[in-house]
Amino acid sequence: MKGTYALLKLLSKICCRLSPEAAEKVGRGLGQFFWMCVPPKRKRLAVNNILRTGIANNEKDAKRIAKASSLRFGPLGVAMFRFPLLNKENIRDHVTIIGSEKLDAIKASGKGCILAATHCGNWEMEGAALALYGYPLLSVAMKQANEEFDRFITEYRSIPGQTVEYKTGVRDMLRRLRQGYFVGLLCDQDPGDTGILSPFLGQRTLTATGPAHFSVTCKLPVMTALIHQTGLETYTIIIGDPITADEGVNKKEAIQQITDRINARLEAWIRKYPEEWFWLHNRWKWTDRMYPEERHHDSV
Repeated sequence: MKGTYALLKLLSKICCRLSPEAAEKVGRGLGQFFWMCVPPKRKRLAVNNILRTGIANNEKDAKRIAKASSLRFGPLGVAMFRFPLLNKENIRDHVTIIGSEKLDAIKASGKGCILAATHCGNWEMEGAALALYGYPLLSVAMKQANEEFDRFITEYRSIPGQTVEYKTGVRDMLRRLRQGYFVGLLCDQDPGDTGILSPFLGQRTLTATGPAHFSVTCKLPVMTALIHQTGLETYTIIIGDPITADEGVNKKEAIQQITDRINARLEAWIRKYPEEWFWLHNRWKWTDRMYPEERHHDSV
């Protein structure tokens, strides 16, 4: 829509002039507005997703988690509007990285790694913080339908130092990894009619294999970085141990092992912080379509 970019830039300027306390209030208000705009069908989907995983065993708790998960989009947006305030000098006042020595070792080796990117917590702040900490981060993004919104989000992701590219070919990805980039690939969305079945949140689930494929092809580890908000404009990022396959297994087995281990780590995090995952996404759309026998627990 024409004018979107100018409007978003104006909102950013306004948000950058707010105190942290005022920015938090604005974020909460935007979150409430976002929840009001979510269609009832999408809200029911979120509740069903939660029930089928067993994270909630009744509709009331499922609705509470679904709403809390959606309300955070307001603060997430405001935090991104305030990216111009972040820099290498003040990022440590906002974000603490636990396990940074694991990333430091990979950076020192110059070999790069695959980051299993997720929609947990404030993922935009996570990418910004990793880049400002000095890690060579490449975010593989999908082009947005609204060109002006796409221009804005690409620009703001680049402000902290991320390299942003749209889905590129295998050769380009391999080149970036050889250059020592930390390449972020989404691992928690429905892969459509591709992917492999892997245990996830109590059921076998079609899961994207991109992170595992590149890990096996390049003999590089998959790393996880999961973010949790701890206070007013303060966050902690937890870096997990490197994920690799067992020695001696064939390529197919290695891809399955790595995918299973990524899902296991992500599931543990979601069960710990269920309000911080993107439940509005139709995660099991293609699993239910291709493997209806895997479907269970959703009944609203």
